[in-house]
Amino acid sequence: MDFRDALNIVTAELTPQPWDYTTPDGATLRVIPAGLRSDQGEAEVYVRITRPDASGLGDYGITGPNSRGVAEVGVTTTDLPKVIEALTGRGWWADNALVSGALLVAAASGGVVVGVTENHGAGQHVDVGMVLPESQRLPLASALQRALDVARGWED
Repeated sequence: MDFRDALNIVTAELTPQPWDYTTPDGATLRVIPAGLRSDQGEAEVYVRITRPDASGLGDYGITGPNSRGVAEVGVTTTDLPKVIEALTGRGWWADNALVSGALLVAAASGGVVVGVTENHGAGQHVDVGMVLPESQRLPLASALQRALDVARGWED
């Protein structure tokens, strides 16, 4: 390994690339590690759905560059293996007790349903969902596994 290879490895770990899937109607699912130092089992991987027809947090006065049509939730490295197992086994996984919201992943006829709820206080939440084709079930599981591996590297 030379200096350039070592630098590329460090850069990849510091700036993980997201995995994106965009449907023909413009909905996008993104998976990316949070990139924050955390205690063991508490590093997060963000799952974000952006959909042009979805309401956003702007409805609650919460604004930012991505406040319309977006819902994002962080899933810890403790929970993520269960999500991956549900995808690979054509099952389902749901948790509405996540710190920042809720996530649903469920095999459906011909695809995978993914639902994200982002919470910002009492009555301030955004629900966004989408259906991925069956051909994206295992690529999503693989993307989550790679993000899990990166996130575990940031745990103390």
